[in-house]
Amino acid sequence: MPNKTQSAVNLEDRSMGQHKLDTLYLMRLLVCIVRFGSFARAAEHLGITPSKASKDLRYLEQSLGTVLLNRTTRRLQLTDAGELTYRQADQMLALHEQLLDGLQNRRESLSGELRITAPMLWGEVMLTPLLLKFRQQHPSVRLVTDFSNRTSDLLRDNIHVAFRSTELNREPYLARFIARDEMVLCASKAYMSDKSALCRPEELHQHSLISRCTDYSRHERWTLMDKGKELHMDVAGELAFSHKQAIYAAMQQGFGIAILPRYLVADELQAGTVVEVLPDFRPKGASFYALYTQRRAESALVTHFIDFVIAEMAARAAFDAA
Repeated sequence: MPNKTQSAVNLEDRSMGQHKLDTLYLMRLLVCIVRFGSFARAAEHLGITPSKASKDLRYLEQSLGTVLLNRTTRRLQLTDAGELTYRQADQMLALHEQLLDGLQNRRESLSGELRITAPMLWGEVMLTPLLLKFRQQHPSVRLVTDFSNRTSDLLRDNIHVAFRSTELNREPYLARFIARDEMVLCASKAYMSDKSALCRPEELHQHSLISRCTDYSRHERWTLMDKGKELHMDVAGELAFSHKQAIYAAMQQGFGIAILPRYLVADELQAGTVVEVLPDFRPKGASFYALYTQRRAESALVTHFIDFVIAEMAARAAFDAA
């Protein structure tokens, strides 16, 4: 029969083992509370109750012997020790993810979860087929995707990859070029059938235009490129919609001239049912990038996924140009 000393040692061993098992969870809990700014939202994200989240954070503070968060009725604020612990916890979680990714890569079988965000229209039309193809090739990967035009915080929302049509100097993230986001001034063949071809941008005012509205205004500024220089035009559409899909539908049905993403009308342009207007004065475009944080930079899953999207987009561009 074990004596009291042996029982105490066994109890201490079990306690230390449990503490080691809980370390990643406690670090993840702290990071979630800070990012969400709320015990309730952090608890919901982790699948626990708010009371457990509060109790477990107190346990972490007691274990470290310091207060990490100052709690008031209105906000949570990190102490100096909390700021240091939060940064170290974030790095610890990133290293843990990299370790798992590295082991998965060695097995040559990608698995895990990818959290992705992309603009609604581009995501539905261009990205969805690639996501389904990637999933077929890597059935152990879980894809959680949000198609939305709102701007997301990659760290706060725990997003692995954000696809955006953007200017890089405005983004605080690492980025890889995906494709050109080309726009085209176009109309249906039916609309243009009884009209003469346009030669100058000023002639657009003589036509029915379909604009994109903001706050119920049908006025929009179009930017056309004239030999490398920007030409700005203020237009007022006879039809104005807040979403490109509605503009696309109105253009298809012959209601007028619109500016739309080239990827959306590529098939109709090739078939001749939609025609490009003023091809010498094309609308200003942008570039699509895959954005990710420094903590994701060494992730085998993220890197492989972005490589896959770049290769597929390049293959599509080559096919369209052929």
